[in-house]
Amino acid sequence: MTPSNVFLGTVAIEPNRWATVDPSWNPTIRVSEWLDRIQAAGFDGIELWERHFADVDGAERAAIRSHALPVSVFNSYVSFDEPEPDEREKAAANALELHSEGIKYNVGNDPDAQEDYAERLEEMLAELPANVAMLCECHSGISIAEEPAVAAAIFEAAALPNRAQAIVHLNETPDLLRARFHAYGDRITHVHVNFLLPDGAGAPLLSDIRGDVEAQVGLLAELGFNGSWTIEFAHGLLTENDNPAFILESATADLAVLRDILG
Repeated sequence: MTPSNVFLGTVAIEPNRWATVDPSWNPTIRVSEWLDRIQAAGFDGIELWERHFADVDGAERAAIRSHALPVSVFNSYVSFDEPEPDEREKAAANALELHSEGIKYNVGNDPDAQEDYAERLEEMLAELPANVAMLCECHSGISIAEEPAVAAAIFEAAALPNRAQAIVHLNETPDLLRARFHAYGDRITHVHVNFLLPDGAGAPLLSDIRGDVEAQVGLLAELGFNGSWTIEFAHGLLTENDNPAFILESATADLAVLRDILG
């Protein structure tokens, strides 16, 4: 993925991103209907929520696949706790069908399964061509990889380590960002722009917290980051304005702020 490219995470514009609309987790929007507007807004590609491709009909899959806007990252929620590889193979196949350059994933939260997670990561990498990376979100609260040393050990244990890459979040504390870069900084190639407020209070516009954004972007540059970005969430979610049009407008405003800061 090209450094400084900025993608839109389609999870941002999906009202059912956390199954708050429909407990089945089914998507409520057809992403293909928004791709022209996302492209016109100036995004370099999308990070496609897995269910926007895996749980839709063939016509929608074809419309996403054939659009000029690239699906740069395939945002997978496939289980790394499941011993059988079927779903992981399916996620890899979907990413290949979309010509994605990266697959976002999370390992599970079982400390005793660390070696299994590394083996399953290696197996997924083996299903993918050399230009496709696995991007560990190393998500706090749901994954043993939230611990930087554990994440580094999983990456090292997997074969093809240059393709075992990682994501950080722009709202992580400076100390945690430093710890992640100290443990596996050469693998951090992507950032999720996420400033979710606590207790379900939504997210601010980046223009309203520009000083915080500048400080975090500056810290990442100081730590040596030179990768790509996804606007993962945006102002309007979890409010009465939680609809694709409003949130895309917010994300577009955020894109302008981020590009200005990145120079």
